[in-house]
Amino acid sequence: MQSRKILVIDDEVMVADVSRTTLASAGYQVFCAYSGEQAVELAMASRFDLAIIDAMLPGMDGIETFEILSQNCPHIKGILLSGDLTVDMAIKAMDKGFNRVLAKPVQSGKLMQAVQEALAEADLREQNVCLNKQVVRMRTLFEQYMAPEVASILLKQQEGMPELAGEVQEITVLFADIRNFTFLVQHLPLQDSRAFLTEFFDMVADAVSSWHGILDKFIGDAALVIFGAPVSQKTPNLSAVSAAIEIQKGFELLRARWALKSELFVQIGLGIGISRGEMYLGNVGSGRRLDYTVVGADVNIAQRLASETVAGQILITESVYCDVAGKVSLYEEKTRTLRGLEKKIQLYSIVP
Repeated sequence: MQSRKILVIDDEVMVADVSRTTLASAGYQVFCAYSGEQAVELAMASRFDLAIIDAMLPGMDGIETFEILSQNCPHIKGILLSGDLTVDMAIKAMDKGFNRVLAKPVQSGKLMQAVQEALAEADLREQNVCLNKQVVRMRTLFEQYMAPEVASILLKQQEGMPELAGEVQEITVLFADIRNFTFLVQHLPLQDSRAFLTEFFDMVADAVSSWHGILDKFIGDAALVIFGAPVSQKTPNLSAVSAAIEIQKGFELLRARWALKSELFVQIGLGIGISRGEMYLGNVGSGRRLDYTVVGADVNIAQRLASETVAGQILITESVYCDVAGKVSLYEEKTRTLRGLEKKIQLYSIVP
């Protein structure tokens, strides 16, 4: 590691030389200045880690000199020396950013200890800044791939993510699927398909956030959203239905705008299915690839409902209906058997 650079500023040449000799013997690079003005010139030409400054300098005093040094080099640490040290001077020095204040004459041992402590504190602060930056970068990266609430849970874990415990709980799940998107992809330039999907997912994310849902994942041209976990809600079913209505309206506006560019967009639509039940929420996957998600029969049901819809339709199960009846307009559908289920289930459609 490169040795630390220290600037000793003292108008007493012998005192400055003693400090230089003492610190140089410990492996530091030491430079001397004999006035505040000379110190500023040196600091303009070279980066110093620490300044040891006599309080009583000709011209600019020690505290004024350190203020200017700090403006040019915000990272620099300071130790103030004074032959007439007072409490007021010590308080002023600390207010101006000095790390230590020592009374002159200073013993070599005390000076060395003060230097080591000041530089150690600087290292610790720098490490904390780096760690905070890493956490911010990690959070930003996580939030690009998962809901902010989930990112917070993962970042707060003291143990590794593979150990993140999941649990079975009652959760409302919403599945939104663009109908006929495969047809669209076959007839549009891929960059246009991607641009449309990006706008669609941005709109979905905004709607979900406004109703306090958690955007679990995007799957091709579909979105999986959960309500009521991992952040609890009083009315997850109503929030899910409200979000679905907002998403449908947003999709229609988006489709109409893109239809001005290509008539192909007239042929696509959005289907949404919502169900509620017991499901597992937590890490799913292998040691190499984990996914914080939901698993359960009602996740599959919501997905089946979305695929059963006609364009613009929102289908819900009875477990959702019981909480939203009388609060939104509903239409009772005929019972039907969904693919993969043995029994017919009662469905309802939301009337926007």
